[in-house]
Amino acid sequence: MMTTKGSWALCGVILVFMLCGLAFLPSPLYLVAAFVAFSIGNSVAGTTPEETSTVPRHVYRQPSIPSAATARVELPERNMPETIPTDLKCPSCGANIKPNAKHCSFCGSILQPVLDLPEPIKLGALEVGKDVTVIHPQTGEMSYRVRGRLLYTELWQASYGSDVPWTPTGNYFAGFALEPFAYLLSWQDRFYLLETHRTLTDMDINRDFAPYARQFAQSNQTAKVTFRFENQQWTMVDIGRFAIEFEDGEGLHLHNGAIGRFIHAGNDNLALLIEDFQSGGSGGQDTLWKGFQIEETDIKF
Repeated sequence: MMTTKGSWALCGVILVFMLCGLAFLPSPLYLVAAFVAFSIGNSVAGTTPEETSTVPRHVYRQPSIPSAATARVELPERNMPETIPTDLKCPSCGANIKPNAKHCSFCGSILQPVLDLPEPIKLGALEVGKDVTVIHPQTGEMSYRVRGRLLYTELWQASYGSDVPWTPTGNYFAGFALEPFAYLLSWQDRFYLLETHRTLTDMDINRDFAPYARQFAQSNQTAKVTFRFENQQWTMVDIGRFAIEFEDGEGLHLHNGAIGRFIHAGNDNLALLIEDFQSGGSGGQDTLWKGFQIEETDIKF
């Protein structure tokens, strides 16, 4: 393509040619030459700098979706004691209390917790050692005992980009290891009772789930994205990133400091959850969970 500078040079040549033709050419030939020169000049003048440039005017930049291994996460520093006491007593009634307890579950006294942790949005009063009843979608009412509890913090990016850190949104959620074996998870306005799990590899995630998560992300999580996995059709529900800020009790599959991304998918009341963790000892093994999505009213304690 001709540059703007070259176009002006061509116009100058044409002008000289027309002036010379006016002096030496007969009128009929001059008119023909003038018509040709006018056509060439009009073609050059109609070409804008944007059209002649090799740089596109608008470049579509696909939202960056950093992998679990490369995302930069910034978490708030919390003043955690070097040793967490396990023999705390309520000053009013002497009952055993947890380091993060804000009230005594026996007498109801308000306490000053040793660990000042944020409260999860849902199920904040469900603690290790308590009994919980869940209405199972297939078997009806089931009784469980809480063995362990995890505090999740939701993460987000202020804007797309590999150099933009992931930071807490301010929303906290809870997960519970139950006996008999199950995992109860609260996330956003959804509740999951998960009963089976198996480990995944990065190859599994990249092949079976990442393409659909990327498609879902590009629609700002508004498109209906479906995929087939293990002879079932699944629909994307939610994707995002989280960190574990506190663990309490036993039977937990994650540990404090774990950082990962998640994929939630559903099929009616069936639930499929993927946990994909950062490498380098971030406290978690890539895992696929299966179970059910239940209602908050199905959980009683």
